[in-house]
Amino acid sequence: MQVPFFHIRKTSILILAMLFSFNGHAQENWRLKKDRNGVKIYSRDYPNSKFKEYKAIMVVKTSLQEVKAIVLDADNLKNWNYKTSKSKLVKKIDENKFIFYLFNDMPWPVLNRDHVSDVAVTYPNDKSIRINISPNNDILPENKGTVRITNFKGFWLLEETSKGISITHQLFGDPEGGVPAWLVNSQLVKSPYTSFNNLKDLLENKDD
Repeated sequence: MQVPFFHIRKTSILILAMLFSFNGHAQENWRLKKDRNGVKIYSRDYPNSKFKEYKAIMVVKTSLQEVKAIVLDADNLKNWNYKTSKSKLVKKIDENKFIFYLFNDMPWPVLNRDHVSDVAVTYPNDKSIRINISPNNDILPENKGTVRITNFKGFWLLEETSKGISITHQLFGDPEGGVPAWLVNSQLVKSPYTSFNNLKDLLENKDD
């Protein structure tokens, strides 16, 4: 039986509308939670999770290579990344692929966390650098008394603008181990805001 053309056309339009609607949801729904000292922090719900995702943005007068060098300096991430007391480069695969290890101190009675991440650098154009972050759950054994975070996804986007380098960091992470979502979400602003201010200080005072 031949399906009338207008039915096919109507179905196609509905499918396209659903696809565009989904894409719009993915790009929007950010809520500005803090705007201070040149740092903006946004958050939004993450699909199928009680934990929220954050996005931090700031512009700093520096260079793409300066920001890239600090973000990729695994051994010194502990000096500016929030609640990170240990950090190291596990493996350098090539000039654009790395494996990082980070250990995070948590307040009692929550167990400390750590995670191992694949870090991949791409160059969308000559005025931007993107650094993707994803879990690597195979290369290092878990540490006793520490919860290994295995479900996270994020990126850094560095873009050259007329006002300086725009730095965006977007991240979702499930801390696992039964930590209440309200507790994690309550720190969702403080964590990137503190890290970004530390990073900003490093970049602005690098030559001091």
